[in-house]
Amino acid sequence: MHILFIHQAFPAQFGRLALELTKRYGWRCSFLIEDFSNCPTPSPEMLRQLDIHRIPLSAAFRADPPTPWPRIFGRYLELSRAVFDAVRARPDWQPDLIVAHGGRGAPTVFLPEIVRCPIVNYCEYYFAPSHSDISYRVDLPPAEPAPHFPRCINAPTLAGLIWCDAGYSATQWQKQTFPARFHHKIEVHFDGIDTELYRPRTVPRVVAGRTIPEETRIVTFVARGLESMRGFDIFMEIAGRIARQKSDVIFVVAGSESVYYGWDKLHTGMDSFKQWALSRADYDLSRFMFLGHIPPEQLADVLCLSDLHIYLSVPFVVSWSLFNALACARVVLASDVPPVHEIIQPGVNGLIEPLFDVERLTDTALRVLDDPAVFTPLGEAGRRLIEEKYSLEVAVPELRDYFARISAEPPAAAQA
Repeated sequence: MHILFIHQAFPAQFGRLALELTKRYGWRCSFLIEDFSNCPTPSPEMLRQLDIHRIPLSAAFRADPPTPWPRIFGRYLELSRAVFDAVRARPDWQPDLIVAHGGRGAPTVFLPEIVRCPIVNYCEYYFAPSHSDISYRVDLPPAEPAPHFPRCINAPTLAGLIWCDAGYSATQWQKQTFPARFHHKIEVHFDGIDTELYRPRTVPRVVAGRTIPEETRIVTFVARGLESMRGFDIFMEIAGRIARQKSDVIFVVAGSESVYYGWDKLHTGMDSFKQWALSRADYDLSRFMFLGHIPPEQLADVLCLSDLHIYLSVPFVVSWSLFNALACARVVLASDVPPVHEIIQPGVNGLIEPLFDVERLTDTALRVLDDPAVFTPLGEAGRRLIEEKYSLEVAVPELRDYFARISAEPPAAAQA
């Protein structure tokens, strides 16, 4: 079995999956990517075992600043043409299946002309016209492009959905964000969490060279970017209140200052949403450790030290950090939004409070920090959930069967 994965970044959602398919089943996995990612960073084993190629894009294309929202579809078509040229130049590939990320529509719309295999879209998310994702933070002024952006960014996604043979989403909630007329094309298959790396264990109480005393409580917050859609400013408000009431707590934050979603710069007038959030109150920064992007191995150690992991997000794709924290058997306090409810049952495997209710979030956090042992069963239940439903051991065989089934079907282009 030979799968050609197409994605903007590597490893992203496909790198670890492809490695597992290669190691467990001897499948051949090739990649066409725009660039390598640092969140997460590719492992040496991935780089050694997988056949990775960069999409041949011009220097002008790569040097382009972030695409203005009205030009999204045009840039997507340029990328689709580049993918077409790259695949046509490699007749030796002859994949049995193409799996492409659908976040920008999956740049595969021209490929049915030259390949004889089905195309699968990874259907990560379909932006809502209002009251979700970029428009959910009603406490921040709406950005001017907000009403138009969803239609622009969804246009490539729709094109990819029309021309692909099948699709899959990681969760039921993510599938439901897509128009109902496409639901018959989309199945639900999770990516898989490495439960050997992310597991409860005793680790040295040292973070970034700083030794944490045994009696000190540790609160963690993790996001790809410290931005409004992931509630970083709300976290800081909660942390500030906790710090004023408890002197035995420190806060460990992992994530870059980049804004990946939304228009935080338009809200704040500052390049860094993190700096804007810090400027809103007089925080004792000696109580905070900002780690930036860190490798998975370091993140797993940090989570294992956590007495409370706070996960705040608007209705959007659930972050891997939530699953990783649960896999480490941490007590999780999360925002009360629909995608979280698919994962966390309040009082069973985690805690949930309204995103904008800083007082309730703080009170719940303080209850945990006053006596973490009382809440240990929640973390243990979270670990069991990951093992039973979201681990690599469960997810990879399911995706293998799904890919094998789709690859055995004639592609839509062959039936046309």
